[in-house]
Amino acid sequence: MLWFQGSIPEAIVASRNRKCMFVVVVTAEDEDSRNLLTRLEDEEVSKLFNSCVSISLKNGTSEANQFSQLYPLVILPAIYMIGLQGSPLEVIGGLVDIPTLLSRAQLALEVHDKQQNVNQTLQLAENGGSPEMTLQSPEASQSDEPCKSEMENSDVVPDDLPLEARLERADQLLALVREKKKEEEREKEKTKERERRELGKQLQQLKEMQRERELREQAESRQKEKREEKEALEKIRQQILQDRADRAARYQAAQISEEERRRTAQSAQEQLQQERASAARSAFARLQFRLPDGSTRTDQFSSDAKLSAVIEFIDREIQPSFRPYTISTTFPRRQFDESHMQQTLRELDLSPSAALLIIPATGSKPKASTSVSTSLFSSLFARVFLLWNWIWGFFSNPTPRVTHDVPAAQQQPSNLGVRRRRPESNIHRLADASPDDSSDDNGTWNGNSTQQL
Repeated sequence: MLWFQGSIPEAIVASRNRKCMFVVVVTAEDEDSRNLLTRLEDEEVSKLFNSCVSISLKNGTSEANQFSQLYPLVILPAIYMIGLQGSPLEVIGGLVDIPTLLSRAQLALEVHDKQQNVNQTLQLAENGGSPEMTLQSPEASQSDEPCKSEMENSDVVPDDLPLEARLERADQLLALVREKKKEEEREKEKTKERERRELGKQLQQLKEMQRERELREQAESRQKEKREEKEALEKIRQQILQDRADRAARYQAAQISEEERRRTAQSAQEQLQQERASAARSAFARLQFRLPDGSTRTDQFSSDAKLSAVIEFIDREIQPSFRPYTISTTFPRRQFDESHMQQTLRELDLSPSAALLIIPATGSKPKASTSVSTSLFSSLFARVFLLWNWIWGFFSNPTPRVTHDVPAAQQQPSNLGVRRRRPESNIHRLADASPDDSSDDNGTWNGNSTQQL
């Protein structure tokens, strides 16, 4: 299709000079506009519009805005077919098929040709030209059949007629022209009415299309909202299931941990009970005595013997070189004091075997007077040697010296609570190193649980 490349005023001037129809195509940036431009490039359509001055405008441009001030743009894309008088002969709104486009464009061209013939006849009549020239117009003969038959009977006015007859004949012809013009005006009004109705129908269709599109968009929006709500609910449901699974896993792990802890505690309790039962079944307690100088001695006592009998044995047989002293176990760490003297070895968990440390009490002094440096060296060496003998004792398993294979009650029939006194002194000190004991550090014990100041 041939498009005019100039501006709108230049296109209007070219249309008037060529006395052809002015065609304006207004498009937008949508699919319908592109399809309309494609259909205008059809061979039949291009051939029909090549006799017109055609111009294409983009909606939103300055030229399109100027054109919309004179011709309202209701539906896009739109095709305006404008006559020489500036009135629209045909308006096509929206996308139409090629047959419809051809038929409506042909109708507009026929209306344009009729208007052009009428204008030429009026111009000739006003200029005093020969009315006989207008009688041969084929368009006039097609528009009015009665006038055609009449004019055919008088195509040529004889020259021998008087002037008055010729003037009368000219008046008749002018009357016919005026009547034809009135008929054209009526046809024009009918065309405008049809255009108005067509435009109303198109507007109604556009409103229905818009309403359908809005309803469709609303339905799609509701479906989208329902789908999103369903997805959100499904997500929440999955999160709840995941939380339940996590809680179940944590609860199961806690149950397993609690069961393992309970089993461990039960095993330890059973082991302790077994040890206590073994100790209860054991009639003898084998005690290993360890001195600070590293020397050890192992003896066997009755499990029912009291701790006071062990103290008497230490004073009588081992005879440590320091006074006072304390006895304690290594593991678990436990130090015995005066309150444990009347308890049996079984009650003190020293049966069937145990290791007792004999260490000087706080503030004790050895019998032999030595220098400070010698005392420090001896103390350090004794502790190291004590640790070495303790480790070696577990692997060497020495044969114990059994000095007491009968209960202590048989050895001391007269008095169980009185220890054997040595000739040089009858006063001994048993210190209590527990942190919560507020007893006097200077208290002494003489074997029968009396305090000496």
